[in-house]
Amino acid sequence: MKEEKDLVTTTETQETVVEKKKSKKDKSHYLSSKEARQRAKESMAQIKKFEAYKRRKNVDESEYLTKMKDDNNVVEFDDLHTYFFTDAGVVKAVDGVTFNIPHGSIVGVIGESGCGKSVTSMSLMQLVQGPTGQIVSGAIRFKGEDYKKDENGNKIPIMTGEIDEKGKPVQLKNEWGVPQFEKCEYVYDIAKMPMSEMRRIRGSQIAMIFQEPMTSLNPVFTIGQQLDEVTMLHIEGATKEFAKQRSIEMLTLVGIAMPEIVYGRYPHELSGGMRQRVCIAMALICDPELIIADEPTTALDVTIQAQILDLLREVKKKMNGSIMFITHDLGVIAEMADFVVVMYAGRIIEMGTAKEIYENPCHPYTIGLQKSKPAVNKTVDRLYSIPGQVPNPIDMPDYCYFKERCNKCVNKCNGSYPELVHVSPTHTVSCYRYEDIYANKQSKEENNG
Repeated sequence: MKEEKDLVTTTETQETVVEKKKSKKDKSHYLSSKEARQRAKESMAQIKKFEAYKRRKNVDESEYLTKMKDDNNVVEFDDLHTYFFTDAGVVKAVDGVTFNIPHGSIVGVIGESGCGKSVTSMSLMQLVQGPTGQIVSGAIRFKGEDYKKDENGNKIPIMTGEIDEKGKPVQLKNEWGVPQFEKCEYVYDIAKMPMSEMRRIRGSQIAMIFQEPMTSLNPVFTIGQQLDEVTMLHIEGATKEFAKQRSIEMLTLVGIAMPEIVYGRYPHELSGGMRQRVCIAMALICDPELIIADEPTTALDVTIQAQILDLLREVKKKMNGSIMFITHDLGVIAEMADFVVVMYAGRIIEMGTAKEIYENPCHPYTIGLQKSKPAVNKTVDRLYSIPGQVPNPIDMPDYCYFKERCNKCVNKCNGSYPELVHVSPTHTVSCYRYEDIYANKQSKEENNG
């Protein structure tokens, strides 16, 4: 009896040891304290290097002035990598993104939460949350209009050709007494610009509409104070009278009734739709070349959403600029965008015109996104959702990131990450099965026809 008891105890002990070994083996992806300290040390070294590069002073313009590959573009993302250096490792939030924003167009960027949409836009604005978030490599070429400078770095005034009483030439001024200066076109590589220089561009040539107006506006300042600040910062020689007039003009443009009264109110005194209109007015004050709309209708009801979208379309026509529209709402993109970029796990997996993406999606992920959208005329027991989860961003696989969730994968998908290939001159996709998917769609269309 005792021997049997000892045998059972020994067996249980052996099983416990085996289970512990298995559990250790299963948890091999967890970091030990030593590995965590090592990774934290490496991350800190990288952060210091990139922070010093961003904050450098007395930088010559030649370091960040460049040329566009296509003059019809306003922005060109070229192999952009933006990482977050954490104690657990490096998160590759944007991992080699390349696409263009043509002049006068709306480019929609779509994908599920965490795919890198907002980080891409924040990289363009140099607003990636630091010090952990850094632009590691790649180029962001932006074409804008800035003040022309002489050899000494001073702005060149526009002269009227007249002489004043003291015998000095008279500088041209507008009706509000604001002096006028010459401007010319520049192309900047924003990834190489120091933060001090980026402040000139941010808010004047590139403006951003954030997704939550309640947190975007400062609750302790009036609407007028916050709008006037943009004018006073970015327009050389602007007076308070000119700033106020410009603010009221923009409030009128975005459809706010009684703009003079709203000018003196605080954000909490306005509705969500009015606050979002104020944010749009703030973005338009300096006539930017590009507006980034980061899910501007997320916090609004359906009626206000439609009004904001109509407003953005009207504004684009009036200012003849471009819009980078970020959203997860496929219906909004279908209504707004000229070109569509689909992102997944920090990479672009498909892009093309809105018609190509919606009528001929070639990537299983894009097809899954469209299937997950509720249909009004269909009765289903359960809404479709893409199975599985996004891979760990700290330890991304070498093969296609969507492979584990894909219902169309084959043996070839176990190879290296698929390159972007052209389906048409404007339509590209990153998938080994795109030819089969495209051929099947074509055959179905022919049979239905």
